[in-house]
Amino acid sequence: MHISEINIRTLQKKDVDEVIDLLQSLSNYRPNKESYSLICNDFFSQQNVFSIVAIFNNKIIGYGSIVIETKIRGGRKGHIEDIVTHQNYRNKQIGSKIIDNLFKIAKKKECYKISLECNKNNVPFYINNKFEISGTGMQRFL
Repeated sequence: MHISEINIRTLQKKDVDEVIDLLQSLSNYRPNKESYSLICNDFFSQQNVFSIVAIFNNKIIGYGSIVIETKIRGGRKGHIEDIVTHQNYRNKQIGSKIIDNLFKIAKKKECYKISLECNKNNVPFYINNKFEISGTGMQRFL
C-alpha cells in the first residue's frame, strides 16, 4: 500500500457504522445502534463540523473532523477532533494525510489557528504534523 492509494473524501451517512467501529480504539463509548439515525440527523445538520474519511480498497481506514468556531472578535478557530486510523494501517502516514486535509478545510474557512487535545503518547505525532504544545488541556465531565 502506498499513501497515494488512499482516497480522502467527505463523511457520508452510509459511513457512520464503520466510523463508529473505528472510533472504538479511542474510547469505549458506543451509542445504541437504534440511535444511529437520530445521531446522524443531528451530526449532519451541523453547519460548522467537517468530517472526512480515508478509504483504501473500499474500506474506511481513517477518520477525522474539524469544528469551526467563530470567536467573539470575529476570527475563526478550528478544533480538530477524533483523528483515528485503523490499527492495521497505522504508521503509514494516513493520519498525517487526514490532518493535511483538515488543515485545507480550515484555510478555506479562513481560520487563524487550529487547536486540538490529545493524550501525551500522541504528542510526537502531532509535533511531526507541525503542531506545537500550547497550554494545558482540561476536562470536566457531566
